[in-house]
Amino acid sequence: MPSFRYTGVADSGRSVSGFIEADNPRTARAQLRERGIFASSLRAQQPAGHGGRALRRNVRPAELARTLRQLAMLLRAGVPLDEAVDTLRRQRVTPLLTRALESVRVQIREGSTLAAAMAQHPGAFSPIYIGMVEAGESSGALDVVLDRVAAHAEGQARLRARAWTAMLYPTIMSVVGGGIVLFLLAYVVPQVTRVFVEAKQRLPLPTRMLMAIGSFLGNYGLLLAAALVGAALALRSILSGEEARRRLERMLFAVPRLGEMMRDIAVARFAQTLATMVAGGLPLVEALRVSRGSCGSVLLADALARAETAVFEGASLAACLGQSPLFDPMVVDMIAVGERSGDLESMLSHASAAIEEQVRQRIDTMAGLLEPAMILLMAAVVLFVILAILLPVFEMNQLVR
Repeated sequence: MPSFRYTGVADSGRSVSGFIEADNPRTARAQLRERGIFASSLRAQQPAGHGGRALRRNVRPAELARTLRQLAMLLRAGVPLDEAVDTLRRQRVTPLLTRALESVRVQIREGSTLAAAMAQHPGAFSPIYIGMVEAGESSGALDVVLDRVAAHAEGQARLRARAWTAMLYPTIMSVVGGGIVLFLLAYVVPQVTRVFVEAKQRLPLPTRMLMAIGSFLGNYGLLLAAALVGAALALRSILSGEEARRRLERMLFAVPRLGEMMRDIAVARFAQTLATMVAGGLPLVEALRVSRGSCGSVLLADALARAETAVFEGASLAACLGQSPLFDPMVVDMIAVGERSGDLESMLSHASAAIEEQVRQRIDTMAGLLEPAMILLMAAVVLFVILAILLPVFEMNQLVR
């Protein structure tokens, strides 16, 4: 959905600005009026696919977190904002981040705010960070907010690393094992079985199966590889639509263990993001809107959109989230306690930490199950290849005797 940056005046007379997602400018203005905001300026933000995608691929969350934390330290030491950004620009960061910081420095010297300058580089700085920086500039606690943004980026990097850890070992085993089997089928098996064919010996079933697989891969291997690439591209195109992604997520969430882990990762991202934004001074409704894009789940984003509307109308956040089966009851209970005690930020942080620990335990469990399963699978494949080669040899020896 398109994103718009707005500036305007609230019903209280205070100047406000931020970001809003809507289908078109007219809908965006209508939504702002419902929130009691009269928009004097509304500007469409550049989509991530136009100039920002490459930057997003190269700016790692850990690097961004380190840069923002250093910026907070420089500001706390009394260094002017433009000089602090220039100091970071001259450090050893990726070229794309260097160019983004250079642009930010130039715009600050021209009178722009840090949030407005960051908004010109959506590939490097997500709306979550921009909104928090804007709140920090308004409250005069920019260094504190930057520290929170850095902590959020580090938490996101940890979650991503744990998710990849679960798939690293089986991926390596699959690639190595598949490469060995393909080498045997392409080079070793044809030379060995040629001897049996020339001897006009009736071959055992495993040997015939292995020869058929090798012949198929030899004749249609390139065509099969092209078909797999085409299917992957077609699947990627289909999944670009939200409805197809919803159906896929429903199927994945129904898978035991895997679905639970994917759901926990999405909820942990949401809780961490919302805690950081609430601590940064953003209103709860605005924080819910922005945090929808950080969870990485279409189904969870739908639930958060419904919660955003209900909270805007005066409902309790915990009551809204409790109606969705995607949220763990523990998370809902902790949010409810936070709302009653007035310390929602702290309870969200505790909920995020608890879910991260749960994700870690699930990953450890999955890794403990996957490692022996992959070893057994690779052993079975190798055993099949060895038997297919050795069985004819044993039969020939018996005939000679």
